[in-house]
Amino acid sequence: MDRRQLLMGMAVAASTTLARPATAAHDFLPATRRTRQLAEFEALHLGVSFHFSVNTFTGDDYDTGKAPASTYNPTHLDVRQWIRTARDLGAKYAVLTAKHMSGFCLWDSQGYDYDVASSGNKTDVVASFVAACHEYGIKPGFYYCILDPRNKGRFDWNSLVPDSYYQLIKHHLTELHTRYPHPFYQLLDITWKVTHEQRWELYKLIKQFSPNCLIVMNQAFYQSRRNQGRICEEASWPTDIVNGEDTMPPAEGHDPHVVFQGKAYFMPMESWIPMGPPYKPMPPMHSWFWREGFKTQSAKTIAGIMKDCRDRRANLLLNLSPDTSGRLPDEMVNTLREAVRIIRS
Repeated sequence: MDRRQLLMGMAVAASTTLARPATAAHDFLPATRRTRQLAEFEALHLGVSFHFSVNTFTGDDYDTGKAPASTYNPTHLDVRQWIRTARDLGAKYAVLTAKHMSGFCLWDSQGYDYDVASSGNKTDVVASFVAACHEYGIKPGFYYCILDPRNKGRFDWNSLVPDSYYQLIKHHLTELHTRYPHPFYQLLDITWKVTHEQRWELYKLIKQFSPNCLIVMNQAFYQSRRNQGRICEEASWPTDIVNGEDTMPPAEGHDPHVVFQGKAYFMPMESWIPMGPPYKPMPPMHSWFWREGFKTQSAKTIAGIMKDCRDRRANLLLNLSPDTSGRLPDEMVNTLREAVRIIRS
């Protein structure tokens, strides 16, 4: 048994000792009508996400987890500055990349060694993020990437994950929803790498611990550009929100009565837009993580995106990118302030 197999075995065993779900298991389902939770989501209009992980330090949006954990080493980590900036922008909710595709966790995961506890800065970023959100009146949410070459053993976009890694996914999500209870929002990415039955299991697992949590199964870039939130892709089901990655709502505006397999569901739309420059290794996408030479899109562009999303009846989840110091760079903060000035003028 190699070291990775040993760690996965420890993680799976540890998951059985975690707290029981907050509610008894029952048949959670996406809504067929506007519920109180969905109406609350629609009324928020603006959220922010933060892409920050080992990728920030390798300069690779698609980092595969080969760098040692010590590579992650923010020198002046200031999560409160992130959330203050979000508040000043007018955001009402925030989403943190708790684990991106490198496999690196921004919390100390039990029985797992590719995380902040083994890094150059051992701060529990998830805990700091949740605390800052509560301090500034922002609703917290988490991002978790299912694509994970480090834990799967190789990098490919489409094949299903092995059972050992799937058990680790459940362990991680259980930790997130018990250590940091009652998040507003949970985004799962690259969901076609688990089966339809496994997606349902993950959906219900999260709902059992966090029954009021809105779950978003990301549709990904090319799927989003194809459907613009008019339908839900099969590989992104079940989901509470239909989203568009780096994709704006349709010009006619979003109709929340979204049909999946012949049945209508009530699904608000969220456009998830990165504020970085074009990502040259994978055009035409934009950058999610900060890297050397990163320059935020213009204040005029950001203000236009904010206005268009609201006019087209969709929420905007605007992605921000802390740098290797662990702060949002001044250039980005000043650009966001100018975007707010434009919106208010």
